[in-house]
Amino acid sequence: MGTQQLTLPGEIVKKDNRLVRSKLNISSVDASRILANLVACIHTDDKSLKRVYRVAVKDFLTDTSGRGYTRVKGLCRELAQVTVELEEPDPDGPHPIFEIGTIFSRIVYKKGIVEAEFNGHMAPFLLDLQQCFTQYSLTEYLKLPSVYSQRIFEILKSWSGKPEVILPVSELHRLLDSPDSFQANFAEFRRRVLEKAHKDITEKTSFRYEWEPVKIGRSVEKIRFIFSSKKLPLAQKDQEKAKEEKRQRLTNQRFLRAVECARAKGGDCRTMDNVRIVCKLCREKGICASIK
Repeated sequence: MGTQQLTLPGEIVKKDNRLVRSKLNISSVDASRILANLVACIHTDDKSLKRVYRVAVKDFLTDTSGRGYTRVKGLCRELAQVTVELEEPDPDGPHPIFEIGTIFSRIVYKKGIVEAEFNGHMAPFLLDLQQCFTQYSLTEYLKLPSVYSQRIFEILKSWSGKPEVILPVSELHRLLDSPDSFQANFAEFRRRVLEKAHKDITEKTSFRYEWEPVKIGRSVEKIRFIFSSKKLPLAQKDQEKAKEEKRQRLTNQRFLRAVECARAKGGDCRTMDNVRIVCKLCREKGICASIK
């Protein structure tokens, strides 16, 4: 496969609202984190999807050897099977247009790096987004400890330009791919999903919202989400920690990229043909000289 060139993720994850509000059958926190990192690698001015995107797993997973290696293989299998289900109104028919497809056409894991190829049909949901899109901080997203917190975070962010949004409980179950036990027992869904997600999002991110059940008769049929006009900042200590984590992650990624470049050139770099900041780091650390 040759030298693996890392793709440096940005700080912002950006998706078309149709993608955010689709049904996503992803079941693990770490798989969601890998997906978010890969999407963050897509730059706002990109006009086409690259053939491959590569991210270093150690930037968001602590153990990538031994049992950790087996764990990452399982995450790659999960990502390869993640599907997006879309339903859009059909102007010429009585039923919505139903569309389903996988996000990735190929996933490779080698030497701590996940290499992914997005399916071509994902391009309209990830590229050249000018309106009706959602964006959020990758750093904040990576702190969320459950899949439900992650999904509710991005779903609500897609509506946060409005004062509030009211979603049917049945629609929430569809978007979250809720198990039958939660669909049959609202008290459990409330405790383990709605309340837990609200707590996680409030503690781990700067996004603020409130929610309340909407009853029809004695049954809760909808959930009303109210968005704060003032998004409270994270505590200063948390902000500084988040910035430092981002800085360290970028430094590590650039260092790996410089090492890979130096190895590919056999330690003989007479031209600065990589990203300027990577070449600067290579010179400062004497990476080429150490490989000769």
